[in-house]
Amino acid sequence: MAENGTFEIVDRDGLARIARFQTPHGIIETPGVMPVINPNIIVLSPGEMSKLGMQALITNSYIIKRTPELAEKALKQGVHSLVGFDGPIMTDSGTFQSFVYGGIEYTNKDMLDFQKSIGSDICTILDIFSTPDDSFTKAQYAVEETYRRTHEIKDDGTIYAGTIQGSIYPSLRKRSARIMSSSAVRYLPIGGVVPMLESYSYANLISAIHSAKMNADFSKPIHLFGGGHPMFLALSVLAGVDMFDSASYIKYARDDRILLQDRTVDLSDLERMPAWSPLADRYTINELRDLEKEEKTKALATHNLFAIFSEISEIKQRIAEQSLRRYVKGKVRSHPYLKDAYLKFLGYKDVMHFESYSRKASFYYTDVEDRKDPIYSRLRNFCLAEIAGRDEDIVIVDDVLVSPVLSLESDLVHAYENSSAIFVKNWNGIPVPMEMWDTYPIQQSISSFSGRRSNMLSTLSKIFPGRSVQKMRDRLGVRLPEGKRRFDLEKIRMIARYQFSTDGSSMIFPDESAIRTSKKTDRIRTVSYGEDLIATLRASDGLLTFTSAGAKLLDLALPGLKCRVMVSDESREFNLQGKNVFFKFIVRSDKEIIPGNDTLVVDQSGKLIAIGKATVSGKEMRYFKRGVAIDVRSGLGQSGN
Repeated sequence: MAENGTFEIVDRDGLARIARFQTPHGIIETPGVMPVINPNIIVLSPGEMSKLGMQALITNSYIIKRTPELAEKALKQGVHSLVGFDGPIMTDSGTFQSFVYGGIEYTNKDMLDFQKSIGSDICTILDIFSTPDDSFTKAQYAVEETYRRTHEIKDDGTIYAGTIQGSIYPSLRKRSARIMSSSAVRYLPIGGVVPMLESYSYANLISAIHSAKMNADFSKPIHLFGGGHPMFLALSVLAGVDMFDSASYIKYARDDRILLQDRTVDLSDLERMPAWSPLADRYTINELRDLEKEEKTKALATHNLFAIFSEISEIKQRIAEQSLRRYVKGKVRSHPYLKDAYLKFLGYKDVMHFESYSRKASFYYTDVEDRKDPIYSRLRNFCLAEIAGRDEDIVIVDDVLVSPVLSLESDLVHAYENSSAIFVKNWNGIPVPMEMWDTYPIQQSISSFSGRRSNMLSTLSKIFPGRSVQKMRDRLGVRLPEGKRRFDLEKIRMIARYQFSTDGSSMIFPDESAIRTSKKTDRIRTVSYGEDLIATLRASDGLLTFTSAGAKLLDLALPGLKCRVMVSDESREFNLQGKNVFFKFIVRSDKEIIPGNDTLVVDQSGKLIAIGKATVSGKEMRYFKRGVAIDVRSGLGQSGN
């Protein structure tokens, strides 16, 4: 079994990740929500909540400690027995009570010792709560004092949670995330956000999440305290939140309010119960309204918790199929302030480091917001740089011409190969060179009509003044500038430049490269050099996958540590034989590695030993200590290599 506190990624979509966090009482799968249980008043039993989808819960150790009968039972039998749950339990420390009452009667050490003594799986530091109204100086004190309290943690294997504070100040959130990550805590909640949620300050909240996430240890779960409303969950997960807790399910139930996926509704205003609700087959609306208060509260709490877990289930599915951005884009239209927060998130360019070159799901282009998608931005930057780096004429090919009349298999390829011009077509505002037309997301996208409307001739003339830019229909029958080149060779070279940000594509694919195409589609399938198969072009996304022979060419073309991980001598022989690279054996790695992309594995002398697919980005690589870093495809010590 994995060591307690280890965090292993199972699946990902950008910053969003399905992962497994090991605790003494079992694994918590992220993203997830911990329902808050008041040990004095348990409305829904843990058994009932487990049937709805609960896998872990949170309760307040301060309430337990200051209530003699609860404290006695918890100390004798443990917190799991106290609340009747044998799964993972996180305990809060009384921070919010300390904020509300101006202090509590116990110290941080008192609360940590008590949480440990009652068998909590995740013990929380008594941090200093900050509000959006706090001055910078006051919020700074909260950050520094909370960090100071981590020094009271004992190195005894216990999982401690250290809250990231900082109010609305990104610089403080950044510092808090860094110093808390450097401490002995293995779980990182983001605190002080409930006032932002209650005031719908979603833009400030997404800023707090982003500042914390980008400066935290990526191998530690990020937990958003109090962020359990279904309408905000998906955007938070997209921004990198792994776990949530929620008391809203019971608070709203007591006020006769119902949680829906995109809003909250008073029971008095509800005309019909949603068909997906667990209450739909049990009560009519009038019957529900007429229930005794206690029974009605329990019924509404059941519905509310089910709504939360249903949303989490949908988010996990979206991560698995890599369509979470598409889902969030629809979700945020339920409230203007959510839309504002989403637009703010789209402005963060650093999230590009965590995005693969392609996704399992098709790329949907519906409006200009999609131009801020990392995949779109990366493609646009590359295409413009490719065109800017050459002096040739630019020829725009209309979509209508890319057809049986003028197809890639005949006329257009012939025109390309006998010309030195740059052939491009408009893809949602990007002048995409002909060599990239089969590469994700161009071929694997669905665009609205408005997205396809763009005067590419005018756009290119403005971007590249003085360059000859004409449409292909105007060039038909006209002598093109003379040239002689192989379309298939130039295509794979350009894709290599895109995937590996290299100028050495001719070293990866020499002039003598033999390219085999599909008999059915006439598209490139494999590339060989001499007797060796060196790469395949994936039909699913038009990107390259390399063999061990191809890895040797990549190794020659890419300088220094680029697209490489260096492993220790202890791991070398295993990787040579084609075994996966584990995080704990990595000595150094390129910070620019893209998750899902081919990555070279070298030993400590810099000698190539294997090639495989990176499971995380280069930004994350140095944080993880457990799990597979490179899914090795081929080791150079295997027979035949």
